[in-house]
Amino acid sequence: MGNQLVGIAPSQIFPVEHYLTDHNDLQFDINLGSTRFFKVARARSQEGLIVVKVFAIHDPTLPLSTYKDKLEDIRSKLASAVNCLPFQRTILTEKAGFIMREFVKCSLYDRISTRPFLSSIEKKWITFQVLYALHQAHKFGVCHGDIKLENIMITSWNWVLLTDFASFKPTYLPEDNPADFSYFFDTSRRRTCYIAPERFVKTLSSELSNTMLLPEQEVKTGDLNPMMDIFSAGCALTELFNEGHPPFDFSQLLAYRNGEYSASKHLDKIEDSEMRALLASMLERNPANRKSAEIYLAQERGKIFPEYFYSFLQSYMLIFSAAPILSPDEKINRLRKDIANIINILKTESKEKSNPSESSASGCLKLDDKNSASVKELVNRENIAKFVQSIEEKEKIDEEKAMKDVKTSEHLEGLIIITQLVTSCIRGLHHSQSKLQSLDILLELAENTTDETILDRILPYIFHLVHDPAPRVRVSALHTLTKCLYLVKSIPPTDVNIFPEYILPGLSHVTLDDAVIVRAAYAENIAHLAHIALRYLKNSHLTNSSNKEGLKPSYESELQTLHEMVQQSVAMLVTDSQNLVKQTLMENSLTKLCVFFGKQKANDVILSHIITFLNDKDDKQLRGSFFDCIVGVAAYVGWHSSSILMPLLQQGLTDPEEFVTTKAINAMATLTELGLLHKSALYQLLSESVVFLVHPNLWIRHAIVGFISASARTLNLVDVQCKVQTMIQPYLRHPLIQIEKEVLLLEALVAPIPRIVYDSVIKYNDIDELFRVFEQRQKARVKAISGIIPQYSDMSTTLKNLFRRLSSEAMTEMEEDQLLMMKPHLLKINKHRQSIEAKQGMNKSSVGKLELNLIKDKVRHHMVVLYPDTKSDLGMNAFKKIDRRTPDSIVTHATMNQEWRTMFAAQDSVQHTIVKMSDMTGGGSSPSNSVHGGDIHLSPQHSLTDVNSMNDHSLHERSYIQFYILGARLLIKIT
Repeated sequence: MGNQLVGIAPSQIFPVEHYLTDHNDLQFDINLGSTRFFKVARARSQEGLIVVKVFAIHDPTLPLSTYKDKLEDIRSKLASAVNCLPFQRTILTEKAGFIMREFVKCSLYDRISTRPFLSSIEKKWITFQVLYALHQAHKFGVCHGDIKLENIMITSWNWVLLTDFASFKPTYLPEDNPADFSYFFDTSRRRTCYIAPERFVKTLSSELSNTMLLPEQEVKTGDLNPMMDIFSAGCALTELFNEGHPPFDFSQLLAYRNGEYSASKHLDKIEDSEMRALLASMLERNPANRKSAEIYLAQERGKIFPEYFYSFLQSYMLIFSAAPILSPDEKINRLRKDIANIINILKTESKEKSNPSESSASGCLKLDDKNSASVKELVNRENIAKFVQSIEEKEKIDEEKAMKDVKTSEHLEGLIIITQLVTSCIRGLHHSQSKLQSLDILLELAENTTDETILDRILPYIFHLVHDPAPRVRVSALHTLTKCLYLVKSIPPTDVNIFPEYILPGLSHVTLDDAVIVRAAYAENIAHLAHIALRYLKNSHLTNSSNKEGLKPSYESELQTLHEMVQQSVAMLVTDSQNLVKQTLMENSLTKLCVFFGKQKANDVILSHIITFLNDKDDKQLRGSFFDCIVGVAAYVGWHSSSILMPLLQQGLTDPEEFVTTKAINAMATLTELGLLHKSALYQLLSESVVFLVHPNLWIRHAIVGFISASARTLNLVDVQCKVQTMIQPYLRHPLIQIEKEVLLLEALVAPIPRIVYDSVIKYNDIDELFRVFEQRQKARVKAISGIIPQYSDMSTTLKNLFRRLSSEAMTEMEEDQLLMMKPHLLKINKHRQSIEAKQGMNKSSVGKLELNLIKDKVRHHMVVLYPDTKSDLGMNAFKKIDRRTPDSIVTHATMNQEWRTMFAAQDSVQHTIVKMSDMTGGGSSPSNSVHGGDIHLSPQHSLTDVNSMNDHSLHERSYIQFYILGARLLIKIT
């Protein structure tokens, strides 16, 4: 082709898709641009997207088959060149010639101007690959002929492919006529010229240049040589390191050829002196002074190019770039296995290069909120100010320690290449496990890479996974996002507003996420994010303070904006419909949020919301978490919160769950130590809580002893002896002076109420009647003369049975008095228990059940006895089917509670059996007529004496007998 072309004007111009209509295996996709030389399109084939370059044939005498053979030869030679992408297919028809190759989305020219901009190590890695591609091609005797940024393709993981080998373009061009250059080489119309100076030759006078292209005999002919490619590559790489500024245009290159222009002004802008020297050598005017790509690679090993480029990175990246092509999920799985070794390889290389005296070990920074977990340890005897100060100081210490750890962690610049490889796979992942693995990899990379890499290259992909369909991926993404942001210690000026403009708006949808675990994860991390945002804001203003130019934004206004954005999310979380989210927020974020908002907003935003958590009677964990965290909130609200805390603590004392009561008492002790409770409130809480000194729960007894001791340490000696001593005296076995010592107080306590007695009382249905009896018995004991057994009034049979059982469980008159002192507490717990049972009864499923009492018509009863009839043996008459109840049976049934009669009424068991049978049959006959229908059914071997003798069995034995015999009868009720 070359200079044999002449300027023949085509009779008709067709679009590129016109030439593809004759090829059924190619489907036109999009036009990539057209010039007078080639029409370029992207098409779809069976192998995927391809680039098709169409040369329209206007002169059938052109020897195109020669160029086709040349392209086929180049393809076969470069089959094993991993960084070269020659044309894969060539077709010649009468209308046009087609050359095709794989489509690669991005060229190096596009990548230079795309964010995130290439870092120094990435540019070196690209330079290394370009030289390696030239070494591969030149080793097989192939020269490119048209190296420029547009012909250096680059993948999303920075793998370089040298493409569009121009064997069909002329080797030499006339220096005094730019027509050939414009026709063959200036396809981008940028007027940049990367052709080696020796390829421009002098021709005859310009008088012969009437035609568009000169005849070949007027121009020197010959083959390309490697030094021409070295110069072109040097120009492209110089533009790469100069942020897209080309070193030569056409006229400047001709002047450089004649010694009238120097490229030093472009090379001087390159900061790296070794890279500047390399590019200067590649741009030598004299081709003899240039070196081969192989020599450049060898001499810069360990200098410009790190050793791991040669020993590890090139071969490892080839795994992901050459056949067989791995799917994104397979790539991530491989990277997850290798990432630890990759980091170790880069660390070893860095240590060998710099020889540091100490090697720092990097690790994941833990973001646990230690304040909320150890509020008890932060008890301060003096005042609330010290407690607040201790929390703030601890926050600062944790941050400084974390920052110190980050600073001592060595930043491995080579990891940015691995980061690019990982992030290139994330959008193509299909499996949730692969996405979780990618987040783990990104976190490990963030711990060892630079702040710019985290902000520019890692965070956007974590945000992409925050919107993933799988909830567990979104949860992991939130945790990883927080940890990565925590690792950043210096904020670039371009990213100072990353939180109000990017992070917080991007996470605002999480508060409305459908998955509870996602909202809970956000609640767990929002306080950490708020503190990180505050640190970013402070650092940015410290940086701006040295910059006297331009307007400085107000710190207060930006802080106010930050508070408002975080407040919106917190308000959504504390009012979430799921208690798990509220509990997670309290346990992990409450103290940090108080520090973030300050005293006033801690009251307005946090305290005003969390006090409503105690209204949830169904979730004991939420109520327990409230009392765990209330101390930290009250510390920021201040001493005037006593009026708010008082009813909350009183509500905790009467909570039906004992562990909630324990936490409420512990909170009271801590608040007392901090001086957050007024003396009057303290006395009231003491008077209401001292009864717990005889509570059967050991945790509660320990907690109340701690509260009393804390009160004794806080109050003066007179108050302790006059007030506290008087309150606790009934619960002590002997007088005690040093109440402030918990161990002594525990040793002096009387024996607690037995657990079985306590549970029996709170589970009794008519507890009011029970306490009336307790009070009557107490009055009787008071009236009785010393040494004489008191005479108690009669009570119902049910209560007699209860007292008989409780007496057998070691309930004495002292326990009765203790139960009376706990009366308000026990009444509330009993009431709560009954409400829960009523609610559960209403919620029980009634599927498959028929309520017979709602049926107006009479119900006919049918009984089938599965064992032989033993009426004759027992001397009983046949069953009578009467659909009515006699008054006698009704009275007998009402005389005693059925449950207690079954358990304790030994002499009335047979009568109870009669009642049950009469209820079932509707009969009102004598007991002998109904003995078969009771809870205890007799086998043929039993007699009436056996029925009576069963009363001699224990409760456990009677229950077993009833259960065993019950299966022998089938009862069918038909309406």
